[in-house]
Amino acid sequence: MPLPETISDYLRAHAQELGDRILKSYPPLHAIDDPPSPMIGKLLRKPYPAQTLAIMGLVRRWQQARAGAVIAECGTGKTLISLAAVQTHAENRPFTALAMVPPQLVEKWCREAILTLPRVRVFIIDGLRTPTNSNSHHGVNEVKLRNKHIVREGLRTSLSELRRRRAGLPPPVPSANCLSLISLLPPTTYLLPSAT
Repeated sequence: MPLPETISDYLRAHAQELGDRILKSYPPLHAIDDPPSPMIGKLLRKPYPAQTLAIMGLVRRWQQARAGAVIAECGTGKTLISLAAVQTHAENRPFTALAMVPPQLVEKWCREAILTLPRVRVFIIDGLRTPTNSNSHHGVNEVKLRNKHIVREGLRTSLSELRRRRAGLPPPVPSANCLSLISLLPPTTYLLPSAT
């Protein structure tokens, strides 16, 4: 057999062997024939079958380890997969989760969380210091979806106030489920299911 000239030629020539090695080294955590969790049926948006497999694989990973990653092409539904996996893994128990997202995706994550997770409350941390101008948002702000737009309304507080409440006073929000979205730059988002 002649040596392949390109990586594509190599992959084409050895596809079967490479595929077998990958499956042997990394067996699927959730097979196509395995039933999905009934928690997926409680989501407000229904994932596609391939997304359901990814959700269940991530849930199985979290049952084995403390971390997991969703790595896929743009438009495959990574946000939906991540949100649904958190909800599914919790199995109706209170949960806390953390997701790091770039600043330009914070409001998208807010919108998708509200449209995907039942009874969710969403909060954005709009900066950690005193605002530089009076028009900028600052502190911890609850956001809601109004006419397809994220608007800041509801609870408004500061990180200092949240810390003081954690030290003994009642929390400003229900202590049920919490999904925190951290941006490497402000703003930051916190998601909590509402009590209603």
